[in-house]
Amino acid sequence: MDLNFTNKSEEYRTQAMAKHLIANVVVLSLYLIIGVIGNMIVLAVYRFQMKGKEERYFIPFLAVSDMLTSVVGSVNCIMLDVMQTTFTNNILCKIVFYTIALTAGISLFLLLSIAIQRYLIICRRHRLNLKTRKIMVAVSVCLSVACSVPFAVNYGVNEHFSDGRLVGYRCGRLKHGVYLSGLVYSIFFITLMLFTVLALVFLYGRVGWVIFKHFNAQKFKQTNVSKETSTGDKLTNDSITTNLQSKTQELKNPNDTYSKLTVNSECKNDSNIEATQSSDVYTETTVPECSSSATQNGKSTQPKRLKKTNRSKKRRRFKNKFTFMFILITAVSIVCYMPVGMVVLLEGILPDFWERLSETVAATVLWLYHTYIINSIVNPIIYAFMDAEFSTALKALFDKCKCSKN
Repeated sequence: MDLNFTNKSEEYRTQAMAKHLIANVVVLSLYLIIGVIGNMIVLAVYRFQMKGKEERYFIPFLAVSDMLTSVVGSVNCIMLDVMQTTFTNNILCKIVFYTIALTAGISLFLLLSIAIQRYLIICRRHRLNLKTRKIMVAVSVCLSVACSVPFAVNYGVNEHFSDGRLVGYRCGRLKHGVYLSGLVYSIFFITLMLFTVLALVFLYGRVGWVIFKHFNAQKFKQTNVSKETSTGDKLTNDSITTNLQSKTQELKNPNDTYSKLTVNSECKNDSNIEATQSSDVYTETTVPECSSSATQNGKSTQPKRLKKTNRSKKRRRFKNKFTFMFILITAVSIVCYMPVGMVVLLEGILPDFWERLSETVAATVLWLYHTYIINSIVNPIIYAFMDAEFSTALKALFDKCKCSKN
């Protein structure tokens, strides 16, 4: 009887792996490689090129958490896929699900901490001190530890059936003994996830609205200033031309010759440099074909206010782009975590959830079950494309390493 069961189990496992699970294992291996390399690069850049950045305080912690999520999630999920019907160690099964939930939870709560920080900076003009930021990191870890404990209680080794026959043992949601507590936790888990998503949407929604209003105000201001500047320039040029013609006529002698010296003297005295200042516009208007000294002086003297305004605008653009980067990271995390929440809820409601699925559907659901790892490997890619300061620091670090080798 045991021999027959072993043969059936081995046959089932081999066929399932050959048809549906090998692709998942390959994808998880890529997740592991990309996640480790990408997040190690982020940590190296922040360690050697971008130390002490207040607004970026949480990013190194997020990179560590993402790297752990990539390693723990990929290795454990490969183990679960390979041992679909041969997982017999109950303690190891509980450790697998606990560590997966722990590392993924830290990343999610750190994203929530970053959203709170951006909201306070953009909407409330309030900056968090170092002590508060450290407390937020500690709270994120503690919340993840607490929320992961039920996974160790409600998950373990189950008998796995296919078409009504026993084909082996599978690590997953326990179907007997703790079903009620598992159902309650599944509902709590999806509720907590929805609350986190709503909190992120609210915080970044407020941030986005403030930035949107700022852009509209700046655009309206620039349009008005441009109109006023163009009108003023036209009036000034007309008046200069009229004035120059009148002076020329007065200075014209009977022999139709011009007193160039007198004209040049008059032009020099009447040279007018008009500067129109705003947050974006600075223009100069000079009398044409007159003494060049006034023009050169006008061009060489740029108001300090203009330089200060340009620096302020550049900082605002950088902060807004930095905020949009985290909005994108949060949107990706929501898309990646929601399938996991749905599967956990279905496991809690339907004890035989996995046994109801065909091999093809089960392989697809397993892939969706692993999408939370994608969130941990795309963050470095988003930094590289959307964070100009990070890209510059990465190039500098690469050049430094290249020079060291040479």
